[in-house]
Amino acid sequence: MFDLVGGRAAWIVEGLPTEGQIGDRRRIRDYVAPAPSVPIDATAGDIVTLGELRFPVAVVDAEHVLLGAVAPVAATVPADTPVERLMISAPGTIRPDLRVEEVAKRLSDDQLDHVFVTTTSGRLLGIVVTEDLHV
Repeated sequence: MFDLVGGRAAWIVEGLPTEGQIGDRRRIRDYVAPAPSVPIDATAGDIVTLGELRFPVAVVDAEHVLLGAVAPVAATVPADTPVERLMISAPGTIRPDLRVEEVAKRLSDDQLDHVFVTTTSGRLLGIVVTEDLHV
């Protein structure tokens, strides 16, 4: 038995079974990779400790809700610089129930090579990278 909190859209986003699902449509949830993240009170030095980064680092709150993103160039600023001063607030996101082809087209149209994936409540699930989609 599943608890249907948040309505049908929230149910689908969580990947729970729905009647009449079409099995041959790949969903983006299968391509979500872990996204490096830091808390809102982190510093640029904390980002450096994550190692070499190709994509932005997610900035999250205590509940892992995505608040912003920091570009990898943050490693070049003084280590004590607060992440809050470096981050871009409210980065674009998608939901995990979207079809792979739809996301690939959207990323191509917007000339992006990545996008964060969140739940309907904003909780960070990870990142999708264009080159991993194989469309």
